[in-house]
Amino acid sequence: MRILFLSPHLAWPLYGGNMVRIYNLMRELARRGHELKFVAGYDGPPLEEDHPIRKLCSEVRFYRPPVSARRASPILSAFASVLSPLPYTAAKFSGPEVPGIIREMLKAERFDLIFANFAFMANLIPADLACNVPVVLDEHESEGLLWRQYLREGGIGRRAFALLNLAKMGRFQTAVLSRIAALMSASEREADFARSFLPPRVKLWVVPNGVDTYFFTPAPAVTDPALVLCAGFSVYRNCEAAIWFVRQILPEVRKSIPEAQFWIVGSNPPPEVRRLGEIPGIHVTGTVEDIRPYYCRAAVSVAPYRYGEGTKLKVLEAMACGVPVVSTAVGCQGIKARNGEHLLVADAPGKFAQHIVDLLQNPSRRADIGARGRALIEEKYAWRGIVDDLEPNLLDLLHRLP
Repeated sequence: MRILFLSPHLAWPLYGGNMVRIYNLMRELARRGHELKFVAGYDGPPLEEDHPIRKLCSEVRFYRPPVSARRASPILSAFASVLSPLPYTAAKFSGPEVPGIIREMLKAERFDLIFANFAFMANLIPADLACNVPVVLDEHESEGLLWRQYLREGGIGRRAFALLNLAKMGRFQTAVLSRIAALMSASEREADFARSFLPPRVKLWVVPNGVDTYFFTPAPAVTDPALVLCAGFSVYRNCEAAIWFVRQILPEVRKSIPEAQFWIVGSNPPPEVRRLGEIPGIHVTGTVEDIRPYYCRAAVSVAPYRYGEGTKLKVLEAMACGVPVVSTAVGCQGIKARNGEHLLVADAPGKFAQHIVDLLQNPSRRADIGARGRALIEEKYAWRGIVDDLEPNLLDLLHRLP
């Protein structure tokens, strides 16, 4: 197949879950002999000929991301989106150049599929072209569910913003659904929600997030009481998770284990996250080229998320490294892991802290949870197996064309 991939990001380096998902799906499809062409938002220096994205794609084209997408603060972007008729992410990331680039590329050659990452990218495909080439939308996470979550559980300002975005979603969703032939959800929960609004002609596939099980491998056991949270911190809910953990959970851990260290690892930490590094025993790294050394030094990986949809790739990566995970229910939703067997789950700060203390004080328990987590990843969440299941659906979509 000749597939045109659309992405708001270059998808390299792999600094966030979105980039990891996009890159690995592309890599696995390229390994199977499909020809990929790539359109992405990017305004950096020219890519070297041996750049990982160029190695996967026969053609790479870029558009300049809008100013709102280049802002570091999600709060500023949120304010800028209020007056737009589009929901927040569409207002923030939509590039006006994209429809013209797509039209030009489809005029020059025939594509079998257009693979749009995120609804706002699908919305940029000219409607007349979407009638001729099947469009697959990879939703990554359900915006509708996410805004409903903020509406239920956020503060007054966040609830008002969620209500505004839900009001905008109806018209936007109608436009997107008119363009797509299939929708990919990252979890059964999101797929169940999608069934409530998908027209019968649109196929629905559950395609979970995965892990490169050759890159992320179990590390030797550690003895230091080190905790780690890996995430991309340009996203509000990741920042909120780090701050909530430091304020509500870490002090409880240190009552039993005063020497416990906490590593906050990931790109674009805003000032409020960087300031956490001023607290003794807390380390904020910023962007790192390779997160594996931080998993190697960690006795426990934490996923203290209170908001979010989709599945958390960093939870899967920690499990692939054999590091036991303590998570909230939100942090591990969409992952077919059993509490007490593959990881430990708690929403209350005291219970979350107690799980951590129990693991830090019990090396054999840590090893057991870590090994079971790794086994689950190998069974269900290796990228090769995920794309083995996806590829027949893509081919079937072509065979159903008139």
